Amino acid sequence: MLFRDVVGQEEIKSELARSYKKGRVSHCQLFCGPKGSGSLPLAIAYARMVLCGDEASANQACGLKLSELKHPDLHFIYPVANNLDVKSKAISVNFLQKWREFFHSKPYGSLYDWYLSIGIENKQGKIGTDEVSDIVKKMSLKAYEGGWKVAIVWMAEKMNLSATNKLLKLIEEPPEKTLFLFVSEDTSFLAKTLTSRCQTIQLKKLSSEKVSAALFSKGYSSEEARSASIKSAGDYGEALKLVSKNENEKKFEEWFLTWVRSAFKVRKNKEAVLELIDWSKTLSKEGRETQKSFIAFALELFRQALLKNYFLENLTVFSPTTDFNFDAFSEFITGKNIEEVSLELEEAYYNIQSNGNSQMIFMDLSLKLTRLLHKS
Repeated sequence: MLFRDVVGQEEIKSELARSYKKGRVSHCQLFCGPKGSGSLPLAIAYARMVLCGDEASANQACGLKLSELKHPDLHFIYPVANNLDVKSKAISVNFLQKWREFFHSKPYGSLYDWYLSIGIENKQGKIGTDEVSDIVKKMSLKAYEGGWKVAIVWMAEKMNLSATNKLLKLIEEPPEKTLFLFVSEDTSFLAKTLTSRCQTIQLKKLSSEKVSAALFSKGYSSEEARSASIKSAGDYGEALKLVSKNENEKKFEEWFLTWVRSAFKVRKNKEAVLELIDWSKTLSKEGRETQKSFIAFALELFRQALLKNYFLENLTVFSPTTDFNFDAFSEFITGKNIEEVSLELEEAYYNIQSNGNSQMIFMDLSLKLTRLLHKS
């Protein structure tokens, strides 16, 4: 992540570069901005400059390690909680690989996106004293590469008061060349004893023009980019979700079409079960969030088909992008089977969320669908 990869915030990037070149690196800085404005990417880009040099003189080996978030002198703290893999005393280091994957795939991702990626969407993540004990130890050691040591605390508002007080002792008397970068969306939840010791960098909400231009540079059409930039209201992470959702829905429709066609064929040709097995294998290779999103898509599509069948076209918004004959399909979705279909999809969603065997889940769902589609 370089400054040029961060959307907008040109004045702040210029000021951070100037202060670095003048050797004025404040040891405690607070990057604060609304969701999707780029506070985390900007903090990481700044950390890269401090650890590796500016873009003109950067050490290539250092830059490579930092681009993979594997630099030994760069440390991260973020809200976590126990999950299926980490059953007690969860701290950031337990989730480091997940964190790297999360940032590389969603650098503008929200706190909820992070919770989803580690399976704690129904819990409240926190930054506690165990976390601070770990980072204090790391920051007190000599820098591995002999230069700066940097700690980035993402969503610092999730740090409880005990943890804040414990960290303040290190911030007040920091070892030489130690840099703390706190990233927050709402500083009102931060202890004043912490904010008073930080140099604050206030990010602005991104303009729709900046968001649109960034999306266009990624290969989206001007129409897609403009629509997403307006709907996202300056949240670049949300804008990326909106354009990705359009792409996913095209893919989901293709999966759904293959699925129901095979399910219809099974009644007259038992060998079509092999097609359902192949379909289940294909879906099982996708990530769990994609699998859950597809099930949600299918559930809504069945609901839309029911409305269509009962002549409620004014409430129907689905418009096929493939050769899917939605009118013909809708005739098979009635009050006789919609409840069971919905229950089976909801159960599959729950089982996927509970880390069940996805291939078996989708195969079981497919076999039940073949029966329910023909229920009179």
